Amino acid sequence: MKHSFKHITYIIIILAGYLGYSQEENSGFTQNSSINLTSAASTNIQSHGTSGYFYNPKRAIDGTEYLFDEWENKAVVYTKDNYKYSLKNINLNIKRNLFLTRLSKDSIFTFNMNGIDKIVVNNKVYKNIYSEKGRTICEVLFESDKFSILKSFYLHTVEGSPNPMINRVNDKIIRKNTFYVLKGESLIKFRFTKRKVLTLIDSDRIDAIREYVKLKNLSFRKEKDVKQILDYNTSL
Repeated sequence: MKHSFKHITYIIIILAGYLGYSQEENSGFTQNSSINLTSAASTNIQSHGTSGYFYNPKRAIDGTEYLFDEWENKAVVYTKDNYKYSLKNINLNIKRNLFLTRLSKDSIFTFNMNGIDKIVVNNKVYKNIYSEKGRTICEVLFESDKFSILKSFYLHTVEGSPNPMINRVNDKIIRKNTFYVLKGESLIKFRFTKRKVLTLIDSDRIDAIREYVKLKNLSFRKEKDVKQILDYNTSL
């Protein structure tokens, strides 16, 4: 097994050199295939078959298409067949909707999410979500048998301009997020307001929730407070 893994890695590295890419942020080169989590956990490398593309931006770009600024993030990967693996080098590429682990400065390898139940990164839960809108990786803020509250990530690009009065020569990538309620396969945009949150509460519990919010000095507009409110509702 170890000899086979090294052989695959050697082939991939040769192929990468042949294609002549520099950094994954500039070239957009990725490797994809079935996951070998045991090897990934022990070496923080994922072996895959190859596919790739290149992206050459028209101008320099400020910002990043990755969710985390740094790659050194502690993660636990939970598979659908009840195994779990620890990693210390992981990131989410928002544009490609993929989790990746870095092999070297110039090489990154992707996770096949089909066999994964969830990935916990820095104590936050991320799942592959399927809805009528398609597949996306979301942070799960709250989950119950009735509904889930999700945070979805996307990128907004502000174009640069040669106009010195604008003072923005480079394009700029801005990371943004949207909240959703998932019921079955229906994904509905959600805003943190008192009225919206209370629609998720059974009518016979609303008075108790209002008293709890007042007692704990919570806000219906804050992400962490809403999670606490919904957790309390579940405990009633």
